[in-house]
Amino acid sequence: MTADPRTFYSTVMLAPIAGVTDRAARTIARESGCPLAFSELISATGIAMRNRKTLAMLEICRNEHPLVIQIFGKNPIQMEDAARLISDIGPDGIDLNLGCPAKNVVNHGSGIALTRDLPLLAEIIRKVRGATSLPFSVKMRAGWNAEEITFLEVARIAQEEGVDGMILHARTRAMGFTGEAFWPWIGELKSAVTVPVVGNGDVRNGPSAARMIAETGCDGVMVGRGSYGNPWIFGEIRQYLATQESPPPVGLAERIEVLVRHIHLVVEEKGEPKGVHEMRKHVGWYLKGYPTVKEMRRVVNHLEKTDEVVIALQDWAKDFPPDLIPLHTETEPASPDGLSLGIEDREGIEQVSDLQ
Repeated sequence: MTADPRTFYSTVMLAPIAGVTDRAARTIARESGCPLAFSELISATGIAMRNRKTLAMLEICRNEHPLVIQIFGKNPIQMEDAARLISDIGPDGIDLNLGCPAKNVVNHGSGIALTRDLPLLAEIIRKVRGATSLPFSVKMRAGWNAEEITFLEVARIAQEEGVDGMILHARTRAMGFTGEAFWPWIGELKSAVTVPVVGNGDVRNGPSAARMIAETGCDGVMVGRGSYGNPWIFGEIRQYLATQESPPPVGLAERIEVLVRHIHLVVEEKGEPKGVHEMRKHVGWYLKGYPTVKEMRRVVNHLEKTDEVVIALQDWAKDFPPDLIPLHTETEPASPDGLSLGIEDREGIEQVSDLQ
């Protein structure tokens, strides 16, 4: 172990979200007060097979701190090999994905599907634990559906095999990202294990984070969709937990400034036009709730150059006071099949899951 797990997991953290939490998003989150970020999920099979695109995804994480790299897969030997290679890169921790509900992952027996084969799960955790001295956690859901709630059994196995922390998204696979997260499950997990427990699901601001901790006793909180277009949520949560007061809302000028920096970081990493295309969803998230934003987005969605997008955003913003706050800032709704937008059609998941 290179860090005290009780301290390491007792914080506010950015969730691993395919197609969203790339290095640019993680950088913006850190600059806005996020103490710990998780990578997008990375295929252990792709790492073990030395797939060029998978290794490139992993290499992007080098020299980035503090960072936990999350892996998924179903082959114990490949998971062991991946954990060793990741440890050589030198992140601050490794996480095993046991919760992804995306079909391209589940159909290969990974993500939450792995929790339906507990002997295999135990072997995988044992292999990863033996391959790294880094803090090692598992991120899981409550179960497959309401009739198959397995998180306590999964937690028992994970603790016996030596994990340092557990993260529970308080929904089942069948729930996707719909409905309300059932926080009492987090409390049950906290009562059942001795390692730190991180709660995940419906943390959207400082008061909701404080309420989750008070109601469940969890050691830390993880923010996913609540961070979409709102990297300031991490500083807000930290301030609220310390003072029971929230900072003032972020106005339009600061939103545009940070959004433009986010765009430049994405394009720097991925080039044009891919970076510009990927930022279209972020434009919608950052500016959700502002007047005439739909018309502006229609314009931006037809632009291919970074400078053109930046000019369009700045020209649109000139029509409003710089301190104008959005009318509402709800997170992005779930897609019709109950899975998060940006996951089911994520190019990276399709590529790496095909390797399995």
